[in-house]
Parts: sequence; C-alpha cells; structure tokens
Amino acid sequence: RRRRLWGDAAARWTARRRVSSTSQPVSAVSADFHPMAKTVKCVQIPSDDSLPLKEVAIELSEGNKGDDPLKALLTDHFRGGSVDPKAVEKQLGGLSNSMDFSLLEQGTVETFPLTRPSDANGATGVTLYLDECGVLKNAPRNSRASQLAAECGHTAPLHGDIFVAREVLSPAGRELADFTLSDMSSSAAWMKQAAADNYEHAIATKKLHDQMGDGFQHVNLSEQAEGENMARGTFDQYSWSQTMEEVEVRVPVAAGTRAKDVLVKFGVQSLRVAIKGADPIVDGVLEGRIRPDDSTWSIAGEGDNRAVQITLDKQEGTPWRTCLTSESA
Repeated sequence: RRRRLWGDAAARWTARRRVSSTSQPVSAVSADFHPMAKTVKCVQIPSDDSLPLKEVAIELSEGNKGDDPLKALLTDHFRGGSVDPKAVEKQLGGLSNSMDFSLLEQGTVETFPLTRPSDANGATGVTLYLDECGVLKNAPRNSRASQLAAECGHTAPLHGDIFVAREVLSPAGRELADFTLSDMSSSAAWMKQAAADNYEHAIATKKLHDQMGDGFQHVNLSEQAEGENMARGTFDQYSWSQTMEEVEVRVPVAAGTRAKDVLVKFGVQSLRVAIKGADPIVDGVLEGRIRPDDSTWSIAGEGDNRAVQITLDKQEGTPWRTCLTSESA
C-alpha cells in the first residue's frame, strides 16, 4: 500500500534474519486447493528472534478440493496456549463475559495476504498464516514477520509464530507452490514488487469505487463473494466499504503526508484519525464492535491520491448499516 525505500531498511531486515539451511519435514495433510500430489515448502518465522527461520516441507496428497492444506496442518500447531481474560476484555468488551475461553484455544488459523495474485506478478500471491487468537493468548510480537509485512507496505502488528507460503492462481484453481528461505531475501523479486502491487491494488479499488459510487461492491472471488449488497459510502472526510469480516476506510490526506505524521486510534467501538498538531479528521463511534489489536492502517498513494488506508476487523461477521453512527450510509 505504501512505497518504501529499500536502502538501510532492507539492510537492517536482512541482517536481522537468521536462517537454517535444512528443510524441516512435517506430517502429511489430505487436502489441497487443487487436487494433486506433491511436496511444497513454506517458511516458519518463530516469534523468538533468537531462533532461526525454518524451511518447512509439506507433503500434499489428493484430497478435498477447496480446502487449504496449510490451514489444516497449522490448526494443530496453534492449538493450546492460555487465553488471557484481560486481553479478551480489551478486544471484545462486554461480549467476553459470555464466552467459553476454551474454544479460543482450539487452534484457529488466520491468513494475511502480503501480495495478491495478479497479472503483474504472474498470478502468484504470498500469504502469512498466523494464530487468530495469538493476541488473546498474549503471544509475543513477531518483530521479523511485522517487518516483512512493513516492507510489503502493510502496517500490521503480528504475534506468535508466523508461516509464509506462496499460492498460484491458474485455470484449474488455486494451489500452493514453493516458498523457500531464499524468498525471504529483500532482493527477492516478489518482495521488490510487493509494495508497488499493493499500491496499485488500492488505487484500482478506489477508481472502481469512484466510478460506481455507492453501488460499488468489492467482490472477493477467493471467498466466493459474499452475496449481499452491503452498505458503503463516501463523505467529505472519508469513504468506506465492507465485507462480512472487515471494514475498509479511506481518509484522504495532503500530498507528502508521512506515516509518522498520522495518529490513528482504534477503540472497541470507536475510530479517531488525525494529523499531529491538527484537529481530528475522523472521530466518532463505529456502527459495530471491532478488534483493535487486529485492525491496521497504512499510508497509500501519491500526490492528490495520498490517503490513510484503514482496515477494521469486525468482531461479528454481520453487515453494518453505516461506518460512523453520526453519518448515514
């Protein structure tokens, strides 16, 4: 989403990486995006910086079409760990009082796309796999994975062990492909292109939104579309759209605005966006509850297209009628 300079930042990132040259085999799983039989590799980034990165070999076999074999495998990896009631309260507010915490400890895998398949990158995407409840378990911040996301243009605090995998989109469907330790280099072709790809994706989505106005609906083909004409809108200070899981907010800012100039504060049911030293641009009560620690923001665009791009992670997978309660969608 935002362009980054590679010089010293890339050097620091490369210097921090400690890698292992040995692939670590793991048990087979019986499902794949696209039925086949082969071995693919992914990379594990431990949350403990003193541990090296691991190249993990996954044995794939023909199975249930449409399932993600890595998700199935990592469910066991992320199972366990004690949920902190205070962390749940911070994220879910009063809803935490009626929750069975043991359900949060069963191993739920979340995916975070660093790059999406497109014509520009040969229909190849790179995705992070993480414990969806890592924050609730007080898992340590994964500084190396967070830095990797930042190099790709995302501002995302990531917690716990993280796995990095590659997928390829073809006429036959989606399938996993090798992602190796060499792909973790800042000189890797995919990483050099990632920030630009995410920037172009944001611009293309905005253009389509502007052309279609309130009739615009973002369609996520990878999740079979969500099938509802959900509310969205454009106002003087911001525009917003949504899926069942997330709300995307775009706040235009002056050309040349840097990330360090921006203040974004997430509450369980509030959002505040401001430029340091100025009155808030957006400040209000949200239509629904969000998970503050899983919500992210970044700077995207150049010149007149400069904007703060915000992703709010919904607590409940239901449509919102409006973004801020003070506005009409």
